Amino acid sequence: MRINKKVCFITGTGHSGSTLLGLLLGNHSQSFYCGEGEKSRFLTKEKAPLQKRSCKFCGIHCPVWGTVSLTSDCDLYEQLSQHISTTLGITAPLMIDSTSGADWIHQQYKKLVKTEAKPHLIFLKRDGRGVVNSYRRKYPDLSIETIIENWIEKIKKAQALFEEFAGPKIIIHYEELASNTTSILKGLCDFLTIPHEPQMRDFSRQTYHILGGNNGTQFLAARHQSQLLQTMTPSNRQYYQEHQSDIILDLRWQQELSPEQHQIFARLASEVNQSFEWHPS
Repeated sequence: MRINKKVCFITGTGHSGSTLLGLLLGNHSQSFYCGEGEKSRFLTKEKAPLQKRSCKFCGIHCPVWGTVSLTSDCDLYEQLSQHISTTLGITAPLMIDSTSGADWIHQQYKKLVKTEAKPHLIFLKRDGRGVVNSYRRKYPDLSIETIIENWIEKIKKAQALFEEFAGPKIIIHYEELASNTTSILKGLCDFLTIPHEPQMRDFSRQTYHILGGNNGTQFLAARHQSQLLQTMTPSNRQYYQEHQSDIILDLRWQQELSPEQHQIFARLASEVNQSFEWHPS
């Protein structure tokens, strides 16, 4: 009998809050957050960087990703569900995948529609200035123009995917998720037809086994399990060490982007950013 009944994809772009959303949804008793499922392609590639082919929390000795054996062209979510049922004793009919790339989601959707599992899609939007600023910190050698153009390209692919997606789908904003977490989670539980559980906000209850994702968010969510500070830049390390454990809206772009960078963004992306722009009340 198939364990995996639903797969929830999170599309958008990197640095939009997909790791936070995945962790929150993965805290539900009926779900398992696998991280970025696309990175399962690297599990058997010994020359691939270790961070791409191992659990972000457990490393190569992860009881999930360190022992799973995926068959070629597999139904990833059912094989993973069967595996965690055996190794962890967890039955999770809902799988959460925060791979934001449209190509991966297209591929998995085509496989899932041939099964009993029902694919769902969340389009997680974030003000493009916040995304660009986050990429700017991570890739300081890239020009601001290149980063903006990359964001526009990925967003257009995500929008096209959302429009074409035939299953249940919903749009939420990172800023709303971080500001009104409980309310947004209640709405998403209705969307996924699962009961809302208040403990979804409690990261200390979980042990995570995740491929890919944002180091800082993962550290805040699971300080008890994480060694991720070692992989961060000095500025990010200080930010996350001083960060409270609770969910806090990240609006660093308002102070960190220079007036010139704001002008460049407005010139290149103001039209695209209209439905993403955050106007705090």
